[in-house]
Amino acid sequence: MKIIKSTYGSYESYILQNPVTGDEVHILPGLGGIIRQLKLSKENQSFAVIDTPEDPAVFGDNPKYGSAFLFPWPSRIKDGVYAYQGNTYQLPINEPEKQAAIHGIVHHETFEVVEEWSTVASAGIRLRYQHDGSYPGYPFPFQFEIRYDLLSSGKLDISPQALNTGTEPMPVALGWHPYFQLPGGTVDDWTIYFPAKNQILLDDELMMPAGVEPFEATEGYKLKGRSLDAIYELNEGGYLTQLVSAKQGVTLNLEYQRGEGNVNYQVVYTFPDRERVAMEPLTANVDAFNNGEGLFILKPEEVYQTTYQVYLS
Repeated sequence: MKIIKSTYGSYESYILQNPVTGDEVHILPGLGGIIRQLKLSKENQSFAVIDTPEDPAVFGDNPKYGSAFLFPWPSRIKDGVYAYQGNTYQLPINEPEKQAAIHGIVHHETFEVVEEWSTVASAGIRLRYQHDGSYPGYPFPFQFEIRYDLLSSGKLDISPQALNTGTEPMPVALGWHPYFQLPGGTVDDWTIYFPAKNQILLDDELMMPAGVEPFEATEGYKLKGRSLDAIYELNEGGYLTQLVSAKQGVTLNLEYQRGEGNVNYQVVYTFPDRERVAMEPLTANVDAFNNGEGLFILKPEEVYQTTYQVYLS
């Protein structure tokens, strides 16, 4: 296992690589610490399960938040306003068409590489971003880290964590925004399995929660001729989302931790080009700073952490 340093446009790129299998993950610390490309293999066949344009000018500065970490809130906060401990806060509106504050603070920030390692068993890096509490409407300082570990077994471990570096408890929620694909097929070839129990109904105008209805996908939801674009509340026991292609004989697995402060919701979105599916694990519902659904209160000096694992089978 090894680490290669390269560039992607103006960004430094860290490539974690298994030279034997061809598995590799391209990470951009200077652009929110995102994964730009992830290649995994099954039975000597390689799949670029996360991919972006090779031309940095085409990709730009990731305007669609691909693979971004969404902290200290994912999704939207209505009007950018929330009340907390007797105070009312106004966040910048960065989604004006929905009059919302969306996706938190860290998604386009520059992360520092604070640790890297390569052994027979794995190659990895740990990234860090320090927030000083100066973001308008969120006066809570924190340290946010992302740990990537590409294992020789063919799995990628991803561990984001936050440390409250301030003196007051802070409201937090977390999301990850990956766009997955299985090259050689399209959405119409795939079935998705995920442990949903309810679909959160969103109003058409502002995309804010407006109710729930039962939704069952643990036995599989065939995507042929169908589209999904919603947030789902997960059942108590599920911990795994799978994108299955019978045509290609491969399954993309996304595992996550469950329970308080961990993944309890998921967005699933099929892109109009029918070539990718967003499978976004979230700890909280849309507008959680106001409705409290999945919101976690992080105490001073307390660490907030979860883990995802991506692999093929």
